[in-house]
Amino acid sequence: MQFDLFLLSALSVPFLIILVTMIGLKWSALKAGSVAFLVTLAGVPYVLGINLHLLTTNILPGSVLEAAITSLSILWIIFGALCIYYLQLNSGAIASIQLQLSRLHPNPKVSALFIAWFFSMFMEGAAGFGTSAALTAPFLVAAGYRPVLAVVLALWGHSLGVTFGAVGTPVITQALLVAESELTLTRAVLPYLLPTTFVLAIGLAWGCMRYSPNHAETATAHPETFPFAAIKIGSLAAFSFVLPAALLAYFLGPELPTLLGAIIGAGVFTLVASFNKTTVHKPLKNIHANSADHKVSFMNAMAPYSILIVLVLITRLIPDIKIALQTAQWQLEWQGYQGAIQYLYHPGTLLFVSFILGSLCQRKSALPVTTALVKALKQALARVLTVLAALFVMLMLSRLLVHTGAIAQLGQIVAAIAGGWWPFWVPWFGVLGTFITGSATASNILFSEFQRSAALASGANAAPLLGAQTFGAAVGNMVCPHNIIAAGATVNLAGNEGKVMRYTLPMAIILASLAGIIAVFMNT
Repeated sequence: MQFDLFLLSALSVPFLIILVTMIGLKWSALKAGSVAFLVTLAGVPYVLGINLHLLTTNILPGSVLEAAITSLSILWIIFGALCIYYLQLNSGAIASIQLQLSRLHPNPKVSALFIAWFFSMFMEGAAGFGTSAALTAPFLVAAGYRPVLAVVLALWGHSLGVTFGAVGTPVITQALLVAESELTLTRAVLPYLLPTTFVLAIGLAWGCMRYSPNHAETATAHPETFPFAAIKIGSLAAFSFVLPAALLAYFLGPELPTLLGAIIGAGVFTLVASFNKTTVHKPLKNIHANSADHKVSFMNAMAPYSILIVLVLITRLIPDIKIALQTAQWQLEWQGYQGAIQYLYHPGTLLFVSFILGSLCQRKSALPVTTALVKALKQALARVLTVLAALFVMLMLSRLLVHTGAIAQLGQIVAAIAGGWWPFWVPWFGVLGTFITGSATASNILFSEFQRSAALASGANAAPLLGAQTFGAAVGNMVCPHNIIAAGATVNLAGNEGKVMRYTLPMAIILASLAGIIAVFMNT
């Protein structure tokens, strides 16, 4: 038992280094990951008894090869998503979309919920990687919400959509790392997503109503209706999103549940809510109301997303097209280590095609097409370059831990210690990974192999626990310091991030606990 305790402590060192340096010392992911990688490289020969020659001539270069190919695959998705995001921002399309959102309902509380839930989910599904909350928070501030609460509502609203955010990147990445299909891993998330969506949406509705600018006036006039109204409108928002999202996830895979689920849900929510316009209020104002950005019509503003949805449906639902695209593959193999990219079928390619075609639909925007394209490409490339090294280092660490057997050993020890309660802690590791790294995708990179090894060691089915990992990683977005700082920076909240955490942390604990309980029942 003493040896197991020593081995557990030694194998936990890479994760503890990342935790302590990023949270305690406020290091960057690149710096923390680099130190953890070097310590792991130096320590595993002695801790696990691996031959130094084998490590340096086989395991290390093989891990680097796989990390490089996986990095390219992930970065291609990030680049395409960011190209669309910056095109929309530069052309004024985002402002046009926001303007339409502000006109949805005469009750500003309902409109605020729509923005914090559906608009935030939509942007998460289309772009992800921190863009959603940063875009939603300023709009809520312009609607009269205090900056702290605007950031809280934005972080709450987009978090569950992160499970399939950025056209499914967290699940797609997880599938690259473990021996499960994308569809299996997508379906594995649903048991956690379905019940918790209602908890979060009702909480979000409560926040939008309780802290709205005119809450005191309406609460005084109708004091008995406030809690019931929050439950009713929150349940409607949850049902409107989660039903289409779950169906899309079950039948199509990870690319569209958040993106298209938000669009379908928004339509259902708007239709049902329109029958309950009993009180007329001053509508939400738009943060670009006085700008010249509205040269882009709403239909043209939605063009890149509409094209993306069509492309995803065509390439995933028509067998002949799907097979033809999947055969176009770039593959590299060396001594048993390998990586492959299906470059025509790849979500990043669909995003980039949508970016190009979408820009042609916005010819009458504030910027000429060529100017908008070039500017968006430069901005997206600059953003990708900032995460390239950090992503590569984290992936090298992940692959090194896998190929040295460290993850398998750690999984066996932790599973033995936790016993039958191990599934309860799985989503907490997902939360922890995102809290540390700032990304659900990075959390899955860090812990997916570990979760799979722990599941196999405990005799549990790996897929449900991998689903719990992805769910926890999504929840972690609302407490991740990186996201809080990024969203807070857009509403001048510097120095007050701790106030945001006071609201987001309890919600994250509730959701992770519910997911843990579900995981336990699914593995009994």
